[in-house]
Amino acid sequence: MPEITDELAQRLYESVATDLLPDLPAADGCDNGYEWMEELVGTGWAPVAADRTGRLLGDWPYQVVAHHNDPERSLYGLAVYTEGDVSVEGFRDRSARDKATNGYLEDDEEAAS
Repeated sequence: MPEITDELAQRLYESVATDLLPDLPAADGCDNGYEWMEELVGTGWAPVAADRTGRLLGDWPYQVVAHHNDPERSLYGLAVYTEGDVSVEGFRDRSARDKATNGYLEDDEEAAS
């Protein structure tokens, strides 16, 4: 059994079972991320184009990042559409979700070209 460190305990606390999050539309039948974003309307999920500093997220239409925010329940979601596949993670803390979202920031060099 792995040792439970403070870091592991914090990650376990911050993680949320994804079945607590609202359903996401399937990527089946969507030819690209733009179509998937249209399917998000009314689901409680919203596409996120950039972080708070303006750095771009994902690579639309191939990769689209979406967030779910439910502060009353301390429930935050991160969904990523990548060329027809959708992954989802849940968090109890918005800053933990935002930190995970940072993994999808475009590289400065890519954004400049």
